[in-house]
Amino acid sequence: MGNQLTTLPASGNLNQKNVSLIGFPGGAKSPLVCPSTTTKEFEGRFLEIACDGFAPGVSGGPFLRNFDGKRGDVIGVIGGYKTGGKFDNVSYSSQFDADVVRLYNQAVNDYAPDQPTGIDGMGDANLWTHAEAAATGQFHTSSRKTKDGDLIVKWSDGEVTLYPGDQSQGFYTGCTAGQPCETQLAKPNKLWADHAEVITAGDYTGSDAFDLMVKWSDGEVTIYKDVDERTKLPTAADQHPANEIKIAAAGSTWKYAKGLATGKFGGNKWPDDVVVRWVDGEMTKYTNVDGTGFHAEQQLQVPNALWKNHATIIAGGDFDGTTNSDFDLLVRWSDGELTVYEDLGANSLKRERKLKPANQLWTHSRVLVPGEFGGNLWEDDLFVRWSDGEVTVYGNSQADALGREYQLVPPPAMGSAFRRGQPSGRLAGEETAAEESCVSVCGPGLLRRISAAK
Repeated sequence: MGNQLTTLPASGNLNQKNVSLIGFPGGAKSPLVCPSTTTKEFEGRFLEIACDGFAPGVSGGPFLRNFDGKRGDVIGVIGGYKTGGKFDNVSYSSQFDADVVRLYNQAVNDYAPDQPTGIDGMGDANLWTHAEAAATGQFHTSSRKTKDGDLIVKWSDGEVTLYPGDQSQGFYTGCTAGQPCETQLAKPNKLWADHAEVITAGDYTGSDAFDLMVKWSDGEVTIYKDVDERTKLPTAADQHPANEIKIAAAGSTWKYAKGLATGKFGGNKWPDDVVVRWVDGEMTKYTNVDGTGFHAEQQLQVPNALWKNHATIIAGGDFDGTTNSDFDLLVRWSDGELTVYEDLGANSLKRERKLKPANQLWTHSRVLVPGEFGGNLWEDDLFVRWSDGEVTVYGNSQADALGREYQLVPPPAMGSAFRRGQPSGRLAGEETAAEESCVSVCGPGLLRRISAAK
């Protein structure tokens, strides 16, 4: 009789006694055994255990309860939070509940695995080529309770859509009983299609609810306070809802802002600090942005050719998992390199980490925004919309490593044509057939398919 898979279905059961931990640190010739100790609950969904010396390489090592030297109850494995933990003296396991048993049965019986919640309802790659911008935050009333991240998408026809997070690296779409569902915040319109250049989200008004910030083409900057599933955004220039706050007027210097990244960059506990990339490459930071405007400007970079010509996307997230609430700045460069500037508030742009070296694939990332989509309470899950319309989330990413890939929308089928006609009213028309190459369009799924064919 071997070790027995054992579930701990209730959060109160995560505090366990008489637990041994076994793992193989990298380069070790024999296993490292941490004898009988205790586990405790961490963030309501992880087992935490204090054992010294569990260096990289121990991932997958079992948490064995009542281990007698021959067998025990497997109540966890090293992994989960921060891929098992950031330090050698503390390790973690995701909670073993009924989902683990279902996964085990699928594996041993060769059943089809579960699919992410949203994969059936998020549409296809042809649709998602029209997702032009996105912002994340806790918008839906259900997400404010669970602290899960939602997604707001601005489409090429001006439609604005809210997708509630499902706490499992995906999003709810179809309106199933008892679940939140996709909500239209603005119907297709020319105002958003032609003039909403940049969107970002944070809690600028200090009400414990997320607001949407829009930088318009004429230089106006607008905050829409406390956005949720009941919000109706304006669809014409003469519409001004009660939750609209203008913090920069038309014709202001903000028409030269090319990128906005919101986060906790050293102001206060709210995600209300904004980093700006300007058309000339200058980088500035504003702390404690609120309904009265932008404050405490700090120059991070003087105007320069590098940030002007090659910093394609900027976004705020928390990839290094620090407890001081200081966010990191993520930059996608024109050559596909991904860079993380850790703890921007404390270090400015001086502490640079390379998440991905220059590469062809990431030059095809078109929409890129970090959020908290499941697994822990950090904004370290990376939502990506690729040029071929594939949509992926990299869960629990770190400053130097992408996390597990979750495919929410698969790439277009081999040899398929990109069609713009969609039931939701997206732009009509037809484009040329997608070639099986990564020259014009690509995503990780298409790249793997091409590589396999070779």
